[in-house]
Amino acid sequence: MKKTILYFLASMLLFSCQSDDPTPTPDEREDIPLSRSELEMTEVGNEFAFDFFKTIAAGETEDNLFISPLSASIALSMCANGAANETLEEMKATLGFKDYSLEEMNAYYKKLVGGLLAVDNTTTLGIANSIWIKKGFDVKQPFIDLNKDIYDAEVRTLDFNAQAVAIINQWCADKTNKRIPKVLDNISPDALLFLINALYFKGTWTYEFDKSKTVKEDFTAISGQKKKVDLMRQECQIPYVKDEGLQVVELPYGNEAFSMIVLLPEEGRNVDDAIQQLTAANWNKWMKALYPHTIDIKLPKFKLEYERDLKADLKNMGMILPFAENKADFSNMSSHTPLFIGLVKQNTFVEVNEEGTEAAAVTIIGMETSSIDGPPVTTVHVNRPFIYIIKEKSTGAILFMGKMGSL
Repeated sequence: MKKTILYFLASMLLFSCQSDDPTPTPDEREDIPLSRSELEMTEVGNEFAFDFFKTIAAGETEDNLFISPLSASIALSMCANGAANETLEEMKATLGFKDYSLEEMNAYYKKLVGGLLAVDNTTTLGIANSIWIKKGFDVKQPFIDLNKDIYDAEVRTLDFNAQAVAIINQWCADKTNKRIPKVLDNISPDALLFLINALYFKGTWTYEFDKSKTVKEDFTAISGQKKKVDLMRQECQIPYVKDEGLQVVELPYGNEAFSMIVLLPEEGRNVDDAIQQLTAANWNKWMKALYPHTIDIKLPKFKLEYERDLKADLKNMGMILPFAENKADFSNMSSHTPLFIGLVKQNTFVEVNEEGTEAAAVTIIGMETSSIDGPPVTTVHVNRPFIYIIKEKSTGAILFMGKMGSL
């Protein structure tokens, strides 16, 4: 798997805290040079990320969720290269790229992924893409070639049977350090192609938490119920800002190229209300306002596995046609077979502890075709009285007529 580093959009500042000597020693952080147009594309990519998160949060009945907007956007961008006309425009608009050509979007992702390699030698993330084609299904070669070139996609042809389920699941497990061991239970008989993005991230805190300072303390859930959990604690100088009822703090990984941004609503404030403040404009304001403060921080240790069917969420975000059977236009993927997105799902994993953070995500998109049925069958069971007629074909002249009332 090609090793790259997870892209995390944040303005980075110098941190100064007491810390154990990290191993390996972090190289000096290097920024990814982006043009003005590419910076604008990053902005619209952030808008997608926040809209994606808010849409899922609005539809989630559980207290916890964890998603990867980057994984979703890469997988959907790969798929968009097979779309055309209104279907393509809807996908680009949902991803935030309505004002950019497909070529500009692809070039942006290629530069982004390529540039991420150098940002931090101590933080690891695998970015892997793949396309899985049902044996016998004819896919346009330009679509395959483009995804190989731009997204470094591995392309494989399989019989879509139970063994294929195991093979695809194993690929996802291998690309996420076994953190996402299964994405498919079975394969729809109408499925013809899968596009998959897998991300794996492992970052060590620049300033690790001392395990001896981790203690059990109350954590108040959304319901108001209190529960004893492991709260890590340290005091250090890290970027912080308070704005509109939120405390925003930045915890760095490795050479500080990556960080975790924690947004904590003030006591008595609903976290769901705070989620509505997540906009690109607010994000930019907070990132610019972050300034080193001496912070006594407590952060819970936690581990979470999450799974989400994204079809309804993406439809709510305006992506309708790609899911519409007999209306979606994926003619740049296949000329002969009408395709639509029948499956789009994301599985994620995250663990936060004293050493750092491990996270993984897999986004899978399943392309399907309409079920091919024979002509409708009309039932005629002659098991009751009937009339019968004998006629000549060319003239229609009736020769005989009869009624059968009993046998």
